Amino acid sequence: MNTKKYLLRTAFAGSLMLFPTLAFGQTTNNVSIEALLQRIEQMEQELSGLKAQVKQANSKADSANQNAAAAIEKAETATQEAKTAKQEAVRTASPSTTNNNGSDTKWHLAGYADAGLVITDGDGQDTFTSGKFNPMFHFQYKDLVLFEGELEFTTDSEGKTDVELEYSQFDIFLHDNATLVVGKYLSPVGQFQERLHPSWINKIQGAPAGFAHDGVQPANDIGAQLRGGIPLGSAVLTYVLAVGNGPRIGHEGGIELEASGNDDNNNKAVTGRIGFLPIANLEIGASFLTAKADGIDGMGVFTPSNADFFLWGVDGAFTRGPWDARFEYLNGERDSLFSAHEPGGDVELLPMMELEAWYTQLAYRLSGVTEHPVLRNFEPVVRYGEFIIVGSDELREENAQKRLNVGLNYWLAPSIVAKGGVEWRNFKVVGISSETLYQFQFAYGF
Repeated sequence: MNTKKYLLRTAFAGSLMLFPTLAFGQTTNNVSIEALLQRIEQMEQELSGLKAQVKQANSKADSANQNAAAAIEKAETATQEAKTAKQEAVRTASPSTTNNNGSDTKWHLAGYADAGLVITDGDGQDTFTSGKFNPMFHFQYKDLVLFEGELEFTTDSEGKTDVELEYSQFDIFLHDNATLVVGKYLSPVGQFQERLHPSWINKIQGAPAGFAHDGVQPANDIGAQLRGGIPLGSAVLTYVLAVGNGPRIGHEGGIELEASGNDDNNNKAVTGRIGFLPIANLEIGASFLTAKADGIDGMGVFTPSNADFFLWGVDGAFTRGPWDARFEYLNGERDSLFSAHEPGGDVELLPMMELEAWYTQLAYRLSGVTEHPVLRNFEPVVRYGEFIIVGSDELREENAQKRLNVGLNYWLAPSIVAKGGVEWRNFKVVGISSETLYQFQFAYGF
């Protein structure tokens, strides 16, 4: 029964019980009219207090009901937002999981872009770098084949736009532990070219000495490779074995380690790398490349007209929490041969050439020591390396050097970084002055 109604009925019944006494007598044996009136007044006060308590209780109940309704509404809203966020995450990870016609084709667009500023104290000019734009395309059909390709758009010194095909390859999934790759692919030798060269991943603006153009690390090749990973208990063994067109002799007598559309001989380059991960955060790798490079068709007059080229290297990486530590070492040797700077030009004997490059790098995110919303996004980085060239004075004069980089990065987002740093270059050729570069870059991976 409702509390309020019960109290009212009780008070009314009490009044009725007093009514005969008031109507038929002025007094009773022990109770006077004045005492009865006082009792009625007391009961009215008690009834008023009970009404107030009932009203307060009803008010609290209404408030509790409103709070409960609000909580239910918030819970329903949070549930809907969670569903929407999950759908958005799935859509972002695979923008077109299934086409409108119900096919099993998936596609994805990624890439990166950057822009920067370089200030030098040497003979060069201070300049804003136009940066580059590298879109990457991925198209997959079921679990059978994936096509991936990358273009690079840059602006040259004359203001013209250069377009290069970084890689264009088909990944054919043969097994959980084996993938066949055909087309133009990034070289699997070492780590930098295949994994670290995008500007938003590279901790320092620019490549280490010897790991860029005219360096010892191959950039890419055209051919086929078999690659995969094999679990070994809690460890993992990765492998790559590739056959491609291979290197050529460069205009300055060096070795060109970039992909060519057509091979200039019938000898193919064989490349391989083995990586071992004893734990998830540590990898140790070893690489090699063996090939023959053609000089000229001597027809028995000029010998040797081709040269063996052999490259080997080791690398390692430790990435855990805020730590990122890496090193790479490469050593390449090309035998002597006769060559010409251009078809029909003067023939010269190129002596044996040896290329050696290495670097070590350490970076640390301050999120490992502070949770401050600004300080935790800073990342100091230092890198030191060396490029040694024997057998080509022209290449040695331009490229042989010791290089030290010290930088400070600020991560605005997991794939958006602003970099600032200083690079000291100490050239190995007498007469070429050392130089200092002040570098700034903004890079975005998407």
